[in-house]
Amino acid sequence: MDPDIEIMHVVQPHKLQPEAHVKVCLSPEYNRKQPLVDVDKHAAFHVFDGESHPNEIVDPINSVWKHRIEENPRLFNATKFRIHSVETVKKDGVLMSLGVTDYKHFLGTNWAPYAQHLRSQGAELYGNTQAFLSDALGVGASVITNDNFLMFLCRSEHCAEAPGTWDVPGGHAEPKEIVGDVPLEDIQLTSLDCTKVVHEIFDSILREVTDEVNIPRECLSAPLYTGTHRNMTSAGRPSVAFEIKCSLSKDEVLQLYTKGSQPEADESTNILFLPWKEIPSLDSSNPELWKRMAPSAKGNLTVLCMAYGVKSF
Repeated sequence: MDPDIEIMHVVQPHKLQPEAHVKVCLSPEYNRKQPLVDVDKHAAFHVFDGESHPNEIVDPINSVWKHRIEENPRLFNATKFRIHSVETVKKDGVLMSLGVTDYKHFLGTNWAPYAQHLRSQGAELYGNTQAFLSDALGVGASVITNDNFLMFLCRSEHCAEAPGTWDVPGGHAEPKEIVGDVPLEDIQLTSLDCTKVVHEIFDSILREVTDEVNIPRECLSAPLYTGTHRNMTSAGRPSVAFEIKCSLSKDEVLQLYTKGSQPEADESTNILFLPWKEIPSLDSSNPELWKRMAPSAKGNLTVLCMAYGVKSF
């Protein structure tokens, strides 16, 4: 398997799951563990500009966030769901165990210079490499046109993650869609409606496809869950993968995309279409293109092929 990805969960072959078959368990137990002082000690010596600043850096996460904002002022913080685990239940059903986090903690842990230190400390103290990581839950979709092409977007250079790579449409489910724009520490997980959380996860990927590609909602099928994968280039950040069928042809999608009126048009610079029949062997038949795929795209395609039983690892 490609070292950029790791598979957390895949549906049984040919049993892609609709929203009604997915459940969530919400608990603060699934939030990121708060590191002990000695766990953060190493983080305080991370390097930003080629020099260590142990006396100046007292809060590693805020320091990383400040540095990233200076590099890219377009970044903004927002709450996200945190996925702890995913499992198959009751034959075909899916259960996700979720907490909450935010984008600042995601960049300050999963994308921090000391991320591997946090992973090793999590394994040592909790038997879980992800214990001290934000692991903000991403969503992504293999969108298939009515003439059997999958679409990919070239990520803009200003994107905080995987700039300049080919990726599937995607983003994040947003707790604020349920509780409003409240700080992370004010979210009461146990009071959230689990059904609304599941709906937000499924609805968020439809928003992303509409906003990024300019495809009207009425042209998109209800998403089907295929599996969950980790991005190992960001310390194991998890993403939920979906399949969405589009009632338009690739040429019709191209026309909509090139209009440039979609809300998130500036997040990508180009669109690519690949025949579905080429996807299972893409890593070997076109290794140069595969290398240019974002880890989230690699994970999404791998999970999709496994869900259809056309590839296994």
